[in-house]
Order: sequence, then structure tokens, then C-alpha cells
Amino acid sequence: MVRRVLHLSLHADPLGSYHQGPVGGQQVLIRHLARDIQREGWGVEVLTLRQDPRWPVTSSFGPLGQITRLAVESLLTSEAEWLAARDALARQVVEWLKTQQRVPAVLHSHFWLSGAVAERVHQWTGIPWIHSPHKLQQWVARPGDPVSARRDEIEPQLMRNADAVVVAYLNEADQVHRAAPNTPVYVVPPGIEPTEFFSRDPGPILKKLGLSRRPVMYVGRLNGRGLPDALEQLGTRPLPEGFHMVVIGGATDAATAWPLNLGPGLQSRVTFLGALPHRAVAPYLAAAACLIAPNQGPTLGVAVLEALASAVPVVGSRVPGVQDWVESGTDGYLVDRRDLSRLWDYAIDLWAHPERARQMGYAGQAKVHRHYTATQMAKELAAIYREVTGLGEHQAGVGY
Repeated sequence: MVRRVLHLSLHADPLGSYHQGPVGGQQVLIRHLARDIQREGWGVEVLTLRQDPRWPVTSSFGPLGQITRLAVESLLTSEAEWLAARDALARQVVEWLKTQQRVPAVLHSHFWLSGAVAERVHQWTGIPWIHSPHKLQQWVARPGDPVSARRDEIEPQLMRNADAVVVAYLNEADQVHRAAPNTPVYVVPPGIEPTEFFSRDPGPILKKLGLSRRPVMYVGRLNGRGLPDALEQLGTRPLPEGFHMVVIGGATDAATAWPLNLGPGLQSRVTFLGALPHRAVAPYLAAAACLIAPNQGPTLGVAVLEALASAVPVVGSRVPGVQDWVESGTDGYLVDRRDLSRLWDYAIDLWAHPERARQMGYAGQAKVHRHYTATQMAKELAAIYREVTGLGEHQAGVGY
């Protein structure tokens, strides 16, 4: 009999593109996990919301997988709307389970909004429940950041009531363990797909961009990740002839992707491509001299791992999700998150010395292939599922 796992990813459709709802590292991880864990013998159901009537109700997802989109009366855009719909969504999940005539061995929720719904489903059905917070608010919030009181109240409750919690790095595991000392916590690093992100000939992309050499690149959201300050710092320094930067992320319309006035010194030096479908990012990333990751707080770091898998070194801030995957001096460089001047020193030096950049990139690529593939992530989670459900004893080898 095929063992089945039900993933709740209500706010992020694993098959959505950059212009279809919330997108980021979490969405990519769930897509990889839901696909690769089928190779471990697990059937996969993913429940998300059908927040666009053009999307199909169901999508096939691998030989043992399916994505189902639950109906909502109106688009859920605020925290208050999500919480008001919590019980109704949980009832939809339970009714959907009845139509399937089979009970999953385990329920796995992603992010606190889905976790709040999963908590109700767990209470009403008794299905073992694993929760992945994907960055706790208490951990990522910095002085001056807006903080949700309801999220602060709900997240610790979810961790205490779940049968297990899965996080990406040890620092976050410590935070979870303090909030819920009786809940098992497992650490499973993100995994990327090396058949999608790998070293390639940069020629076609450089020709398309009108460049003669590899650019420095940034991939991610445009606000709240340190990019504005990094660009401001870049604009204060003299740049070598031929230096160019490419930014991927933000609005789908590249012409309106960035409202900031870069100033005359950078307007001809920075190209904004806007948002791209995930697979379309890969050839651009492989054409980079290096990736910058000026994050000012914890991140999942999927773009960092994808750059390393593409044999591209990373220059980033010393924050969780960057420092966990980059070995400074070997496959990139780490700097204090406030020292953006040093970040550019390293990035421009790698741009100016392509052979050194390639050597560091290949070191990172080898590391990713050893430790951070989607296949490895799926194997570790399959072991956790077996342990939490009682289908296997002490097989995970991670956690508290």
C-alpha cells in the first residue's frame, strides 16, 4: 500500500509562477519536496487555494502526486481575512478528505497561515501533523519592523500542538525548541534540483543582454532584502569599465520593476528583468560572475543554493540562510549585514577576476551536489514521516 502525505500550502501554489500569488523560496521548496518524495514511495496530495478562476481545480503532479485547489469566495489578501476563514478552510479540507475515501498517514503544513488550518484538521481528524514554519516572526523580526500580534500568539501554539516541527537550520531549531520544548524538532536543509540549475555557456544570455562579460546578479524580492541599500552603496563608488549588474525579481513588467531613482551613475549599469518563471531564471543565473545576497535577516537561501549549483560564487550577508550555505573564502564571501561596502569590494573583485570566480563557483557546485539536492531533502523528510507516524523507528537521525 502506498503511504500518503497531505501538504497544506494554502497561500502558495507550488505550480504558480512569479506573477501568480506569493512566490519565493518556500514555493520552490514545496514543489521540489512534493515531487521528489514520490520517489521515496510516498503518494502526495497538495492542497492550496484557487485564488484565480483561470487555474484548474486539480493538477497532476508526478506519478503519485496531485495538487487540488480549494474554492474561496474572495481573494484572501490580509492576515485578518485568512484568520477569519480559518475554520471554513479547515472544514473544506476535512470534507475533501471524505471524498478521497483514504486517510493520509501524515499532514504537513507550510507557514503559519496553513499551520493554523492544519491545527484544526489535526484536532478534528487525529491525523499526525508536522509543521514547517518557514521563518518564525520572532526570529526574523528586527527592531522597527512591523510585528503581527496575532502571529506572535499563534506560532508558538502551533509548535506546541504539532507532533513535530521541521526547520531549515539549527539557529531556527533552537528558537522552536525554546518555544515548544516537548515537541520534536528536525533540521532538514533546503534542496535544489541540479538538473535545472547547472553550469552553462553564458554566451546566449550575454548576447541577449548586450554584454561582453558576466554581470553581477541579484535574484529575489526587491524590497526588504537589503537590495535598496546595496544599490545605494553601489552608486557611491567608481565602477570599472564594463561592470554591469542584473536584477531579477519584483513586478512582471521590467519597465516598472523598480521605482527607485538609481541616479545617472547607475542607470546604464543596472538592468531590471522583472519577475521570471523559475526555470527561466536558471540560464541567467549561470551567466553571472557572482550572486549578491545582501539580506538583512534570515532567509531560506534557495537562490544562494541555486547560484552555487550553477557554479556561481555568492557574496552575501552573514545571516541564517546565507551563512549556512556559503563557506567564506571557498565558494564565496560573507560580510557583516551592515557592511555593504565590503560586499561590493568582494563582488567587484570576483567580477574582475573571472578565473577565481569560476574556481570558487565549482567548489560551491560540488558542495551542493554532495549535500543540498532535492533528492537528499526528500530522503530526510521521508525518514521523518516514518518516524513521526510510527512506520519506522529512529530513522531520521536529526532533531532534538
